[in-house]
Amino acid sequence: MEQQTRIQVIEDEINIRENIQELLEAKGYVVRVSPNGKQGVLDAIDFKPNLIVCDVMMPKMDGYKVLEYVRKTSIIQNTPFIFLTARVDKNDIRQGMDLGADDYLTKPFTYKELLKAIESRLKRQQKIIGEYAKVKHDLDTTVFATYYHEFNTPLHGILGGLNLMLNARDSFNEQQVQELLTSILKSGLRLNHSLANLMLFEEIRRAEVYPELLSMFTEGIAKINWVQKVKTELQTMSKEIYNRIDDVVIDLEAAEVRMGGEYLQRIILELVDNALKFSKRGAKVYVTGSANGDEYRLEVKDSGRGFELQSLGDIAPFKQFNRKRFEQQGLGIGLFLVKRLTELNNGDLRITTSEGEGTQVEVNLLSAENRVSNITQATVAFA
Repeated sequence: MEQQTRIQVIEDEINIRENIQELLEAKGYVVRVSPNGKQGVLDAIDFKPNLIVCDVMMPKMDGYKVLEYVRKTSIIQNTPFIFLTARVDKNDIRQGMDLGADDYLTKPFTYKELLKAIESRLKRQQKIIGEYAKVKHDLDTTVFATYYHEFNTPLHGILGGLNLMLNARDSFNEQQVQELLTSILKSGLRLNHSLANLMLFEEIRRAEVYPELLSMFTEGIAKINWVQKVKTELQTMSKEIYNRIDDVVIDLEAAEVRMGGEYLQRIILELVDNALKFSKRGAKVYVTGSANGDEYRLEVKDSGRGFELQSLGDIAPFKQFNRKRFEQQGLGIGLFLVKRLTELNNGDLRITTSEGEGTQVEVNLLSAENRVSNITQATVAFA
């Protein structure tokens, strides 16, 4: 059953109040009336009207104060609000508009004018609600679909591969068994990568709400052994996921960097992952890094698909560039994580990219010895 529209009338003059109630109920609206502003606020919280019609001049609490309370109360703060007033002073109208009034009706008014004002505001509110619902649905659907695809696809590969191994292994030769195990490993690594990114995203989002948690991302030091860990991870990624171990050329100088080792490693892995994902097999991906005084410079370079990027503000969670034209793996949060980790550690991110010509990303980081505000330059490129 379609829910009837609820309208609240706050008016201290009994004749006007009852006449408006009778008119609106005759039009099919559910109406609640309140004899003064104070009662009106309490009734609005209980009634949750779709629209409020309120007199300006009332005892106990005037209409402006009512509107102020309504706009501060989350459960009713977006309710359309129409003032009834015998005063037409521009300053009074401006005061009401500043507080968030949607319309004014000057007494005396006709019932036709009242109904037109109400219907107009209800239609506008319904349009806003509809647009918001559509945007929210599109966002939720996109994010959910991305989650589902990115988790379900590798999980299906793991379960399917294991099922074949358990029930039909005798029908495979040794090479086929090895290929099947490699496929299962690839799916597992992909799933682990997606889950790790999602966990980090949630940790950063929580820290943005509770600033006391930000130190988790800002107080670490990447010790010299981070280089060997990165090399191992890059070799595993390039070999097991992309079968491109010869495409990744690594030349990283060991030095301490003012960033937690796991986060520095994540930045490099994400950017190289993009480089491999969006470039062709056989195209080299160069990963270099060197210390220079207070700076540490990273550079990862390749030529590949590239993408259109107007500014760093375009980098957002769950946003994948050129997705409409190219099928892509991933959650669409890797580059966003790179951006936020760099920002949280007083770094600077610069991206130069264009379609068909590859991409270059510069991440400027502080060295571990630099405890002031200097920013170390680092370049990471991906296609």
